[in-house]
Amino acid sequence: MDDFVKRNIAIRGDITCPIAVAAEVLSDQWAVIVLRDIAFFNQRTFGAILDNSNEKIPRPTLAKRLKRLCDIGLLSARGDVGHAQRKIYSLTEPALGLLPIMVGMAEWSLSQENFKAQQFEFLKDLYSPTSQAMAELIDELRVTHAIE
Repeated sequence: MDDFVKRNIAIRGDITCPIAVAAEVLSDQWAVIVLRDIAFFNQRTFGAILDNSNEKIPRPTLAKRLKRLCDIGLLSARGDVGHAQRKIYSLTEPALGLLPIMVGMAEWSLSQENFKAQQFEFLKDLYSPTSQAMAELIDELRVTHAIE
């Protein structure tokens, strides 16, 4: 994580509560949605995320979120050998640590009658953030995203 960004997250507004720090890292819905699309739907390029997002993220917003997620160390980007201008985004180990939290968020929203969350098939086996399926998914993503 870039030292300036890290200091800004930790110091801004005297944030010392670990929940507040996590809220700052995942400061808006787009960051979580971008991570979801990369982790669960294997959308790893700007174009793939833009074209396949049900939430219709605006192009400039996507560019800013991808840069921010790289700056704070949740994503890494490398050039695509088959296309000079395209970057391929990969999850980092800290991002993998967020996946059980994201599944927990889905589990919570599906349990609430006041919200109209749609049940996604891919979450069926992952409802428990501590499930064997979650552990296996994270192990697969470590290989797919070349996380050492």
